[in-house]
Amino acid sequence: MIKIYIHRDAHKNIIGYTVQGHANAAAYGEDIVCASISILAQTALLALHELLSIDVAYEIDHGWLYCKLPMNLPKELFDKANLILNTMLIGIKGTQGMYGRYIELHDEEV
Repeated sequence: MIKIYIHRDAHKNIIGYTVQGHANAAAYGEDIVCASISILAQTALLALHELLSIDVAYEIDHGWLYCKLPMNLPKELFDKANLILNTMLIGIKGTQGMYGRYIELHDEEV
């Protein structure tokens, strides 16, 4: 099972996310559920870095991705980052709608 944690601040803005585990929906290399969630999470991380030049804190390992926005981003940059992160969340929810038994989503204030 893939467990996804969306981390929000007190104003409901996304400030980070964690993705852990494997879907085990198919054989390694053929698992479209794992591939879908992985590409959504990695693309969001890359977009934050490459499009917005945000120096995000992140860790990537086999079955693990963690990303956190830095504190005190200017509001305009923070709003753009949240647009990217909410787009990722829309994709995750869409994938969960089709393959819910493989994905556990937690959307929480930290």
